[in-house]
Amino acid sequence: MTKSRLLDLLKLFIAIGLLTWLVMKLPDPAALWWQIVHANKWLLLLGAGCYTLAVAVSGLKWGVLLHAAGIALPRSRLLAYQWMAEFFNNFLPAQVGGDVMRGYAVAVDTRRKADAAASVLIDRFIGLMIFMLFSAIFSNAVLIWGKPDGQPFSPEGALFMRFAAIGSAAAALALLVVVAILLSRRLKRLMERLLAVLPFRARTLPLWEKLAAAFDVYRDHPGALLLTAAGSTAIVLLTSINIWLIAQAIQPGSISLLEVLVINPIIVFALIVVPLSPGGLGVRQVSFAGLFLFMGAGYALGTAVGLLQQFIGYIVSIPGGILWVRSGRDRTSQPTPPPLSVKPQ
Repeated sequence: MTKSRLLDLLKLFIAIGLLTWLVMKLPDPAALWWQIVHANKWLLLLGAGCYTLAVAVSGLKWGVLLHAAGIALPRSRLLAYQWMAEFFNNFLPAQVGGDVMRGYAVAVDTRRKADAAASVLIDRFIGLMIFMLFSAIFSNAVLIWGKPDGQPFSPEGALFMRFAAIGSAAAALALLVVVAILLSRRLKRLMERLLAVLPFRARTLPLWEKLAAAFDVYRDHPGALLLTAAGSTAIVLLTSINIWLIAQAIQPGSISLLEVLVINPIIVFALIVVPLSPGGLGVRQVSFAGLFLFMGAGYALGTAVGLLQQFIGYIVSIPGGILWVRSGRDRTSQPTPPPLSVKPQ
């Protein structure tokens, strides 16, 4: 058995272990199952619709970046690649698998490896920045004006809110500063000189140069960057509504949309930086359980919401798996296809 297979098995065992640990901590696991089975199916369907729309918006905003780089993709193929990426996102560690897949697909179609990779990198970077910005805004709003239901936070919850407000604000500010530096030729050169004299420059400088090269393509296309940020904003809202609807389907009035807007970006960040299991299985549920507990909505409810959101993700991404299988058959049954139209730069 290869090392990669052993690593995949290890990640699967980690996911199972995390889920087992979560269930063992529940006072009544049977009650959790009852809540899931008897959840409001119409609200769950609406939540699935929000999730589906978020996937579509992801594909369209990525298309804006590709278009700015001079890569013309039919909308149908763009959405097909995004759905295949979503399939990989749900069945591979964190969300790295989907990014690699869609970048590779465009590179094969257009023979533009560097631009395809840059579009994926910038898409991910801007998306993370917008998610952290939302968490910073709404965590500070909750700290200032309190919870929408007027109930006080527990000491642990209040500490978490302060940490979330400071941490997300610092992360959002750092990402904004990086974007400003990358878009300024003078500041970019200054940063390169600084990194060249700092420790660990052998590792940090090549990473910076790759990120800078990706942004070079879009320095003269600020509109594309703004549209991508707007698309990321829509995704934050859609995925937050998705979580809120799932919670309402299980236990109406348990958590407000404002509170979900605080924790949703943190969960996304956790799934990116902690790629311990396929599709974030286990990590997602632990994150939901802990964050719902801090918000006063309950550990058990967070676990149930995390499980149902994972299930919805699997269902929505199934068409991507089908498209991936069909695309593999097409590649083996046909000669190498001609590249798609590419606009001159």
